[in-house]
Parts: sequence; C-alpha cells; structure tokens
Amino acid sequence: MLNNMLKNIEQKIKQKSIDFFPYTNVIGLSRSLLAFGTLITLLFNNESVLIHKTSGGVYLNPFINSNSYFFDFNFFALFGIENFIFSKIIAILILCLVISGYFIKITSILHWWISISFFMISSVIDGGDQITSILTLLLLPLCLTDKRKNHWCKIIPFYSPYSLMGVFSVYIIRLQMAVVYFHAAVGKFNVEEWANGTALYYWLNHSFFGSPDFIIPSINFILSNKWINPILTYSVLIFELLLFLAFTASIKYRKRILTFGIIFHLSIVFLHGIFSFFFAMVAGLIIYLYPSNESINLKFFKNEQ
Repeated sequence: MLNNMLKNIEQKIKQKSIDFFPYTNVIGLSRSLLAFGTLITLLFNNESVLIHKTSGGVYLNPFINSNSYFFDFNFFALFGIENFIFSKIIAILILCLVISGYFIKITSILHWWISISFFMISSVIDGGDQITSILTLLLLPLCLTDKRKNHWCKIIPFYSPYSLMGVFSVYIIRLQMAVVYFHAAVGKFNVEEWANGTALYYWLNHSFFGSPDFIIPSINFILSNKWINPILTYSVLIFELLLFLAFTASIKYRKRILTFGIIFHLSIVFLHGIFSFFFAMVAGLIIYLYPSNESINLKFFKNEQ
C-alpha cells in the first residue's frame, strides 16, 4: 500500500513537472528584457555618470571607497576601477549575447555577475537594478538545467528530475514578485502623504524623480482637483495590492492584469523617466503572471525536438 502511495506521488510530481514545463521562450523574453534594461543603462551613460566622483575626487558610491573583500570580485573592477571602460565594453557584449539567447548556462552566470556587480558599484542605480540582480540569481536553477540551444526556441515538454529545478525557480520568482508588490503597497500605508492622498502630487513634482518639465503644468492642473488627486493616489495602492493578490489568481485573470501591469510601469517611464526599472519589472511580471509553460509563437526560431 505504501509503495502504491509513493508511486502515485511520484507520478503526480512527474505530471506536474510536465504541465508546468518552464523551458519556453517566455523565460527567454524575460531574460532578454532584464539584459536590455542594464544594456541601455551602460550604453547611454558615460563613466562619470555611472561611477560618479564628488568635487573632492571621492567616489559617490561608498562601496568603491571601501576596502571590501567583495570589491575585488566585482565584474566592473576586474581591470581596476580606473579602467572601468574595458569592463563596460565586455559587459555590453555579454548582455547582447544574453539577449540573443545562446549559451544559456554560461550567460546566465555571467548575467547575474554583471547585474549584482552593477548594483553594488554604480552611482545611478534604481529599484530596477536591484530587481534585476535578484531575478538573474533566482533564474540560475532554471538556466543551468535548460538543455535548449537558444532560449527563444520551444521544445516538447518532458519529465526530468532537473526540470523540477526549473519549476522551483519560476515559483520562487513568482513569490518574490508578489512580495515586491505587497511591500510596495503596504509599505506606503504609514507614510502621511500616501495616507492623506497627496503623495502622487509630490512625487510627480519631485526635483529628481519628478515628471518632465513640459508636462508638469498639465499634471498640476489635473491634480489640483481635490477629488482627482486622492483618487489617483489611492488607485496606485489598490492596483499594487491587486498585483500582489494575482499570486493566487487564475491564469485568465493573471493574463488580464499583466496587460494593465505593463501599462502601469510604462506610465512610470513616461512620468518619471526610469527606463531600466520598466524592463526589470516587466520581465518579473511576465514570469509572475504569464504561464511559463505556454510558449510565444515566434516565427524566426524553429522549434527544437
């Protein structure tokens, strides 16, 4: 009887690993978006911005000025911080390789190394760089057990003990994203401006993270209404809570809210200009809300058998 029970459990585990087979181009799309977010940051910012020095010649990031043991293993310090440009060029080439989808196992490790190194050493990081460093780490179990030649390809689902690592990786990322949105909403409850419904006005008029000057007059005109301002402010909190609750929602609901989630983060790009944050969050949202076992139909890549 015990043997039959164990066989049934084993059979269910095998079936679930096939049903939730994660080695699809959905993961490939997320990996590419994560790499693209870091790539554009490196491409469109020079050394003086990425590792900024104060007027006294001291690096703004205290990690660079410290004698930390981990600094020696930072990807962007391989040739010395004074030769940052060389590490930057190599990082750009590796990120392009990640986007191409080839050499999944090798590039997944290098991608995480670049992501965590950039997060630790750069002076211009935002929440997206932190999310990228976390997601690239959590993707490692999946990528290291991925047998495809390219992450844009589709393969027929099959059972393997290793594929369970891929399923585990996806669900850990989903849990992480749920926690991100839960904290994003609940963490604002004790902030006076969010509680009284005025936070959106202050953030959109912030000297650094605020909206572009050409739309500020229009925004302030809209937010000057005593009803619209709190409604828009509270709607942000409600939507972040809905994104958190999507963790236990049906596939149909998750696909619907994914569209609104992308629009939500696209509006943040338009209003705050945080591009790398957009790509990191959308990459996380895709893994979080889109069924990872449903491949996207891409004509430019043939299926693998």
